Amino acid sequence: MFNKVLFDNSRSDGFPVMEVATTRPEAPRQFVPLRRTELQGQVIGPLADLRLLQYFGFRRAECDKTLEALYRFPLPGDAAVTGVTVRFGDVEIVAELKEREQAEADYEEAKRAGHQAALATRESPDVFTLRVAGLQPDQEIRVETAYVQLARMEANDWTLRLPLTTSPRYVRADEANSRHAAGQPLALLRDPGHRFSLDLRFPDAGKVSSPTHTLAAEAEDGGLRVRLKDGEVMPDRDCVLNWRVAQESQHPALHLHVYDDRQENSVYFLALVASPAEKPNARIPRESILLVDHSGSMGGPKWEAADWAVKQFLNGLAPQDSMALGLFHNSVKWFADRPRKTDSDTVSAAIDFLQRNRDSGGTELGVALEQALGQKRTGGEMSRHVLILTDAEVSDSGRILRLAEGESERADRRRISVLCIDAAPNSFLARELAERGGGTATFLTSQPDQEDISTALDRILEDWSAPVLTGLRLEVNRTGVQAVGRAVQGALQNRGSAIDIGDLPAGRAVWVAGRVPRGESADLSFRLLTADGREVAARRCDLNAKPAGAAVKALFGASRVLALEFLTTAYYDDDQIKSQLDRLGYDPASLTRKSDTHSLYPENVQQNARDGLKGLLVREALRYGLACGETAFIAVRKVAGKLIEETSVVANALPLGWSEEFLSGGATRSIDYCMSMSAPMPAMAAPMMPSPASPPTGMMRFNFSTPGQADAADAVPPQTKSSGTRGLSLGELPADVAAAAGGVFGAVAGLFKKAQPARSSAPVPAQSDSQDVPTFLQRRAEPGRPGWTLFEGLPVFVGEEAVLFDTSRQEDKDKIAHATKFSRLIVQFAAGTPDPATIDSGLTILIYVDDLASPRARVRLVDLVKQGGVRPLNLQRGAGQTVRIVLEDPNGAWQAGAPELAVALA
Repeated sequence: MFNKVLFDNSRSDGFPVMEVATTRPEAPRQFVPLRRTELQGQVIGPLADLRLLQYFGFRRAECDKTLEALYRFPLPGDAAVTGVTVRFGDVEIVAELKEREQAEADYEEAKRAGHQAALATRESPDVFTLRVAGLQPDQEIRVETAYVQLARMEANDWTLRLPLTTSPRYVRADEANSRHAAGQPLALLRDPGHRFSLDLRFPDAGKVSSPTHTLAAEAEDGGLRVRLKDGEVMPDRDCVLNWRVAQESQHPALHLHVYDDRQENSVYFLALVASPAEKPNARIPRESILLVDHSGSMGGPKWEAADWAVKQFLNGLAPQDSMALGLFHNSVKWFADRPRKTDSDTVSAAIDFLQRNRDSGGTELGVALEQALGQKRTGGEMSRHVLILTDAEVSDSGRILRLAEGESERADRRRISVLCIDAAPNSFLARELAERGGGTATFLTSQPDQEDISTALDRILEDWSAPVLTGLRLEVNRTGVQAVGRAVQGALQNRGSAIDIGDLPAGRAVWVAGRVPRGESADLSFRLLTADGREVAARRCDLNAKPAGAAVKALFGASRVLALEFLTTAYYDDDQIKSQLDRLGYDPASLTRKSDTHSLYPENVQQNARDGLKGLLVREALRYGLACGETAFIAVRKVAGKLIEETSVVANALPLGWSEEFLSGGATRSIDYCMSMSAPMPAMAAPMMPSPASPPTGMMRFNFSTPGQADAADAVPPQTKSSGTRGLSLGELPADVAAAAGGVFGAVAGLFKKAQPARSSAPVPAQSDSQDVPTFLQRRAEPGRPGWTLFEGLPVFVGEEAVLFDTSRQEDKDKIAHATKFSRLIVQFAAGTPDPATIDSGLTILIYVDDLASPRARVRLVDLVKQGGVRPLNLQRGAGQTVRIVLEDPNGAWQAGAPELAVALA
């Protein structure tokens, strides 16, 4: 049976989970010692001061043993984890930060002695392991992790991304022994048995929204208190929060947050430069290299979304642009060995190349990026970019970020931007790669919502093609300034320092974390200048005034600790490490090394360097009170308890949109897989090596000239296209859909018998052989049918909208199944496919499911026509939910006379 209380079957984005009704009502359900997780805190401006509360406990009827719980959970990779507090029943203990090896030894000793204890270690920047020893029946244990996080600007909003689940990541063989390789879930389940809730306060936000979760906001003390409308939800995707910020209309805004640490005689600052609301109109030619992730973890809707986005982008290139296209998994396949001019034939061939290559494997993102950056540059003045479409589920961050830093030092640099498509992406790596690469990171859910994807692509490239200002620098009236990850020029004529900001893209913000000597003067000033010395913004701080919170210092410290940690995995040689340390403000000669500092053999030289870096990393992490890969939080209750009888693993939720084929093809051959718990902790933390996955659902090309015949994609030559358009034929269809010759696509052929105009780029539909379904309109919901025709004829507009289909209408209510999933939208025209240039850009198809206030999918008709009339969807209709399809015409292009068309869902 389906249990709506325990599972999210009734939600449009939930998974139906079968529960076996047993004749033994006392039979226990799956045991989960983690009851719930709650995030509390306050967000002021872009600074979030948060507390993650994890509640463990179980009833004696569930288990009568003393347990140890193990849970590997995510935290934002750029956050500063400042403390852990553990409450064992009524006893609260503040965890102590120690060197990791010592903390692990203390925990093991506490277990052996029968003491209750908790240990929090960091495996990779955004993945932690929590071990709790001494869980007893009918006793609640609460672990509170405090951290501060910086919101990012996307478009005109601040965005806070809160990760809720941990995804499996691809691990290279030469990374297998690194700390970061252990950033894997210990177990994955569709329903992990625990839930997540939210309770945040926004004192200065007028409105808070979320593209991922439904919120309940109420006014409180002049601000907002924000919670989840559903109370507790399954943690199967990131929770994303957006709120609006003030922007200057004509010039950039400079926001400052300052912390005066008088004990250190230092001032920590966080400077954010936000772009103005108005965007420039200028545009220069673009050289774009697209890297498309075809690894196993991208299987299913993510693969569909990425390919749709690539085709959208290629169709939008101008003739003066140039492009290169690479598809990567275990290896990289290139469309061409260098960027090529984007004439119609080149774009058509590139799209065909994308469609024909459907193989899959691991995620060698670093290999692909190194090849992309090494491609020969197009001559002349160009805006050069590498755009990566991926979920970033890899562990070799050090070398990848090193590539970005090396590219940033070139005069003809290529900026690196990331379009991350996943419900639970490796957002830390994506953001770090974009920031070090001088680009942007944009995040989309696993559902292939075309409008979001195309808007993100356009914004990424257009923002950087026409930056608001170039060559910016931030001058501070102090010498000895340190800024993480940015070049600093000291000893200016005005006895100050200048921090390199670089280009400011439209609709974005650039942030800098730094530290300056306090000095004798209480006046601290910042000036934002262009390359020619023009001042565009300025701020002064009175250090005698009330200082900002210590979160600013924590964020600066976290940035430095991360920078040191990445040096250990970036494969720098000894001289390069010294150069990087000097750039960060450390004296390389002060590293603690073994007594023999003049080793002859390279293995010993490298080991000495690693030992020295590790010592520096531990000292800095302890100085700032922060968790890192070499430190850990340990709490031990001194009162004797009971010895551990069993260890229970807490699973992560399978991320929304992840393909079952990925997990079933993985190391465990099961969705509900779990790493072996028989080994000691170091073995459990070893990386999980995902096996190469099967490619997405078998794709086939449907040939309308021979009705009912489906050919393999790689066996069909590219469709012939006219020079005036870059449209595709109906292209790639799921094998089960294409195989149904009398199905929805055969019905299209039977309906439209008129000759296709010469200007069209799509193939002429031939008449179907199907006798049982002569037209779209006669299609009904029948078992085994791959799709339904929902509208046929002339759209009738009332104002700006024409309702094409609505299950609340009597004539439409039985056309689709009551509970189903839609994977394709198909639109065809009776008079043949029109030239995309003749279609108004405002014409949009809106698909509503249940919620009639906001559409679940927005599809521009011109984009649909360019891609042959077929567009991927990932929408689910629950029983009793209304489905409505609306054609929107805000410019009135079709209100006086629309063409005859048919709309179907597969």
